[in-house]
Amino acid sequence: MPLSIVIPAYNEEKRIERTLSELVSLFHDDQILVIFDGNDKTPDVVRKYPVELVVSTRRLGKGGALREGLLRSKGDYVVFLDADLPVGKEDLMRVIQEARDHDLVITTRIFRNMPTNRSFLHRAFVSVAKVFFPSLSFVRDFQSGLKVARREKLLQVKDELVMSDWLFDVNLIYSFVRRGFSVKEVEVRWDHEDQGSKISRKVMKVSLMMFLSLVKLRTFYSPFRGILQTGAYRWAESRIVDALR
Repeated sequence: MPLSIVIPAYNEEKRIERTLSELVSLFHDDQILVIFDGNDKTPDVVRKYPVELVVSTRRLGKGGALREGLLRSKGDYVVFLDADLPVGKEDLMRVIQEARDHDLVITTRIFRNMPTNRSFLHRAFVSVAKVFFPSLSFVRDFQSGLKVARREKLLQVKDELVMSDWLFDVNLIYSFVRRGFSVKEVEVRWDHEDQGSKISRKVMKVSLMMFLSLVKLRTFYSPFRGILQTGAYRWAESRIVDALR
């Protein structure tokens, strides 16, 4: 079961070393890709390990980094994984094994230490996302940073993966569901690490950006898609993104 493990890494120098050490020991025969688009010393840490490093000179966003990793992947299955590796070895291997029988395996996080405000916003986002995309009513968790998919199916939907931010996950799941691909959701125990979290530092800005991104994604899958290509929309979007980052 050849794998390509794709890790988005925006300024992850303090968290990614433990992750790479663990992954290299577990998956030494598989492709491990780190996509870096930040401005810290993450590349220096990554170069200590026998993995592939892609350094982008422009900000990609989480979704953009995952899409870049997909395009460079070689394995039959692609694992999308957060840089802090918040799941244990047993859960990680179990999720990968589940992918043998499905086109996409997503994970529902069973949190051990999620702050109350983050937990509330997580539940609120799930509810709002289902209003925008009723066919995803079965999904319990969109934003979990561990997903595994057949590369063959990912390449079929890659032109639909237009979200470069945290909405990439919703974008990915919906693109699979609307094509009738097999999607399985698996529970995993999740260690939330607030230190170094990009979301926790600016949770309200991220929440607003995610809501606006839901509107954008719903528009993309509507007869009004052309609006997203207009100069006025692109100008407004760039100003909003700059203000919320």
